[in-house]
Amino acid sequence: MLDKTKEYLGYCPNEQDLMPGNIVDGETEHIVSGVKVIAPSFHLVCKKCGAWLSSNEIERENDICVYDAYKKKVGLLTASEIKEIRAKRGMSQRQLARFLDIGEKDITRYENGSVQTRSIDNMIRLVGDDTAFKCMCDCLNKNQNSKK
Repeated sequence: MLDKTKEYLGYCPNEQDLMPGNIVDGETEHIVSGVKVIAPSFHLVCKKCGAWLSSNEIERENDICVYDAYKKKVGLLTASEIKEIRAKRGMSQRQLARFLDIGEKDITRYENGSVQTRSIDNMIRLVGDDTAFKCMCDCLNKNQNSKK
């Protein structure tokens, strides 16, 4: 989520340079995989001339907002919910990926807005559930002990 106390810079087409800007909140409508969603959006406005600034950081945040709105609408975990589950278990992205036997970059992508499959979403939910997580750990321990 954007830190609205931080000063953001963006490219100003009028000034033809990087300029500080003010964040302006709004909403935008998008179609994601055929599903209409309304998501929060942020724009950076030049403090000097009022033009909209181009900022990769702001655009990334907007992308996360759009895909999180889609995820909520179709019943998938949002980027922040995935981070919360991982934090609850004290796991790094690498540890969660290894635990689920998926690529580490997959977890990074999901936490940066990419849409996970329903099956991956279900596995991450199980990691967040105390009873299911304990069963998963017990099962993995049994499998590792039987290989010795």
